[in-house]
Amino acid sequence: MQSDKPKKSVGIRDGGCMWLLILLCAGVAPIGSAWAEEAAKEGKAAESAPASEPKSGEVDAGKKLYEKWCINCHGEEGGGDGPAADFLRPRPRNFTNGLFKIRSTISGKLPTDDDLVRVISNGMPGTSMPAWEGRLKEPERRQIISYLKTFSRRFARAKEAPEQVKIGPRVASSAESIARGKELFKKIECFKCHGNAGRADGPSAPELTDDWSYPIRPANLTKPWNFRGGHAPEELYRRLQGGLAGTPMPSFSDSLNNEQMWDLINYVVSLWPDPTGNTPPLKVVLRARRVEGAVPTAPGDPFWQKQEVFRYPLVGQVIENPRLFTPSVDDIQVQAVYTADRLTLRLVWDDPTHSMPDGDKGTFEDAVAVQFPIETPTGPKRPYFLMGDNDLGVQLLRWSNAGSATGTAAELNGHGLSNVTAQPATSQETTATGEYADGEYRVVMTRPLKTADPAHDIQLEAGQFIPIAFFIWDGSNGETGPKTAISHWYYFLMEPPLPTTVYIYPAIGVVVAAGVQWWIIRRLRQRGPS
Repeated sequence: MQSDKPKKSVGIRDGGCMWLLILLCAGVAPIGSAWAEEAAKEGKAAESAPASEPKSGEVDAGKKLYEKWCINCHGEEGGGDGPAADFLRPRPRNFTNGLFKIRSTISGKLPTDDDLVRVISNGMPGTSMPAWEGRLKEPERRQIISYLKTFSRRFARAKEAPEQVKIGPRVASSAESIARGKELFKKIECFKCHGNAGRADGPSAPELTDDWSYPIRPANLTKPWNFRGGHAPEELYRRLQGGLAGTPMPSFSDSLNNEQMWDLINYVVSLWPDPTGNTPPLKVVLRARRVEGAVPTAPGDPFWQKQEVFRYPLVGQVIENPRLFTPSVDDIQVQAVYTADRLTLRLVWDDPTHSMPDGDKGTFEDAVAVQFPIETPTGPKRPYFLMGDNDLGVQLLRWSNAGSATGTAAELNGHGLSNVTAQPATSQETTATGEYADGEYRVVMTRPLKTADPAHDIQLEAGQFIPIAFFIWDGSNGETGPKTAISHWYYFLMEPPLPTTVYIYPAIGVVVAAGVQWWIIRRLRQRGPS
């Protein structure tokens, strides 16, 4: 949309440092499959929107707030082309077409003001759009809405309130409903975008674009905390009924009845690690328990189903060049056990593409690295979390999917992102086995607790709190070297085995107490009644 407003130069620093916060939060993008038809109907369909006129001064007040907080991403004219936009995936919303993904209204209709307030208040999880509820008061958020509605003529043409999605009677989740939903997932070809297991690795996923021809990712259905618009079952019903305007995700209002809608939703919920859909709790200390005997190295061995899972968030490395603003992977799951002489880690993460190195196509190998300090810190000082520093080095246990069918392990030392070298061949003692299926990598990595090369290797002891961090590279996303998804330092603890006295002393105490009680009762009986 063209505007009579004079254009001005907008710098990255406008609006304070919020642009950096937004870029750091960039993550996985939305659901996918065909909204172009709805856009084509725009000129034919009668417009409908809330019949509410902004109060005097609201637009001007909203303009000032927009230019302070929103312009760096969404652009001066609301075209989603702010100076930060090229660094973000998905790109910021283009307001000029009046197409909004998250709505309570039926397919092809504008959102209500309350819909827009919810998006601004809660943000868009998994994208660069943060929640503004804690920074902007509700009247300020509504002022911004009054202004952004001036970017599209659809709002000005609207004469009546839009029709709302009507949510039908809930079908309770059951094994039968989930089974029907799974069949529907295949029948209506959800897997083509979302993948067979819902991890956004479908065959169509790499080619998906939005209505402005920008790349867009389908939702990972196993991570409901990243769902745009929330993961409440009623919200999922609205998404299926109304579609996601501007994206390839269509409306299914004409192809699914109420029972089928709920069956499909019940199946999607069954894919979640927790039926509440909440973000898994962060456990700062990764605990490894002592086990006896050989530990299975097959990533799919049932042994690992019995071990505790620790999940750690990842973000793009945006501190040093070359930076990564849009990582494909946003967390890693870790399990750990140890024996008398070896540590074994199982690493699991979702990756929508099984990348193979091809320099001509700009793709690289997929890889993961576990980072320890070379020396266990005795005080608060630790190496720099980005692969160490000149004073304090780190050891990296790295696995990549190149080299063999199960991948290749290597040990490296780092004194900074630009100073990472492979350890000598005589010092390479880590082995690993990896596999990829349905959008998920699983790698089992093992190494000795003690080595003959303390100059390069961390020496592991039970009972010590040792810093640990993680790196992941998605080669199809152009990730290599410093372009990586990273965690901060956490702690690793090999739980000391319990001494046998823990079991012996309580047993002795029980025997002694029973003996004393028997003796007291016997003496009382010998005395007879008083």
